[in-house]
Order: sequence, then C-alpha cells, then structure tokens
Amino acid sequence: MSSFLARMGFLVVGAMVGLSMMFYSFERLSLVQLAHTLGQGDGRPPGTVQAALFVGLSLLNLSALFALNRWAKFLREFPTTRQAPVWFLVALLLFGGGAMVWALATHSGWLRTLDEVPLSVHWGYIGFQVVAAMLVLIPLVLLGARWSPGYKGQVNPVG
Repeated sequence: MSSFLARMGFLVVGAMVGLSMMFYSFERLSLVQLAHTLGQGDGRPPGTVQAALFVGLSLLNLSALFALNRWAKFLREFPTTRQAPVWFLVALLLFGGGAMVWALATHSGWLRTLDEVPLSVHWGYIGFQVVAAMLVLIPLVLLGARWSPGYKGQVNPVG
C-alpha cells in the first residue's frame, strides 16, 4: 500500500473519530438539556462532554484540512487522475445532508414521545450520523481540492 493511501486512510479514520466525539457530545448535551427542561435533572453535563466536543471538533477540522491538502497535492502531481463527476459528488453531498436531517428529525420525534428522557447516548444513532456526515465531508474535500488555486498548475478564475 502506498504511503499516500495510508495517510488518507488515517485522515478518514481521524475524521470519523472526531465526528463520533462531536456527535456524542452534542447528543449528550441535548439529552441533559431536555431532561432539565422536563424537570428530570439538574441540567449540568459533565465537564468531559465539553472537552470531548472541543477535541472532536479539533480532530475533525485538522483531518479535513490535511486531507484537502494531501488530495490537492496529489492532483497537482498527477493531473491526469480521473475524478468523479461534479454532479455525482453534489448528489452524494445532498444525500448525506438529507440523511442527517432525516435522522435528527426522527430521533427528536422519538425523544418527545418518551415519558422519561434517557441520559445514555444511543451509539447506533451516533454511528448513522457519522456515516451520513462522511457522505458530506468526502465530496466536500474532493470538490475543494478540485477547485483550489494551483490545481493543474493554473489558478482558477472566480465565477
């Protein structure tokens, strides 16, 4: 396996871990707040939740930045590389975004039907959100590198 593929795989895993930490923290914070609103808790999440949110966001942003830089560099070195069509990447991005919104709406509706709010996070929901978010992030990185300045040795005009 080439070092390029190994690094890109490492960055994908890093982004998925960052997304997992981020979605876990968001879900935990929203459950604590909902329980507090319904009079079932004190509304104070553990400090580790905010720390996990910060670390997850940092890991996600660094992974996306380095993946964008690595892919753009690869495209500059090998300008004849075949790429997915723009329409496909945009369709994938819209599908992933729609799946994330649908999952959030369905999950919120389910939580409103419960008499008592669970304070434990459902990892299946987190996993689905991570996969859907990766369906958004991967096309964004591919499109961003394609239209970045310096692609194929030319600066792309705006517009």
